[in-house]
Amino acid sequence: MQLSTRQARIFQLAILLGTGLPVSAPKIINQLACSEPTLTRALKALRETYSAEIRYSKATRTYQLVKSGLLEKKMIRRMNETLSASIEFKPGESVSKVYLDKEKKKAVSLSLRGSVLRKIDQLAMLAGSTRSDAVELLVDHSIAEFSATLPQRVKS
Repeated sequence: MQLSTRQARIFQLAILLGTGLPVSAPKIINQLACSEPTLTRALKALRETYSAEIRYSKATRTYQLVKSGLLEKKMIRRMNETLSASIEFKPGESVSKVYLDKEKKKAVSLSLRGSVLRKIDQLAMLAGSTRSDAVELLVDHSIAEFSATLPQRVKS
């Protein structure tokens, strides 16, 4: 099962806090590879989804799971197993990169059958690239082949 980034972050946070010991905010931010606002959102989701009571200490800048709510040891163990399985699986990792350089990429909407998308994803995975890169390579190759079949214009 492939977890979303948000789900994985919440699971990691639950595992970190699941011991009941105080965990420093910088350590959590480093472990989750996120910003403080993202940590705040993840804590809110953990509190709301699992009815967990998490306290913050300003003096030590630490978070501590005070009341686990639905976050029992069994649940945390399942989260850990799911997270591990997701990390091992990782089919979408190589196709989930986003480029923000507007000169390099332009958003284009394509309507493709699911079977075609799966083939493109498979090619991208084999090439170690993104879906976008695979589509670009396929289009470039197809354009080159198509151009070769067109009659050549005679220069005047």
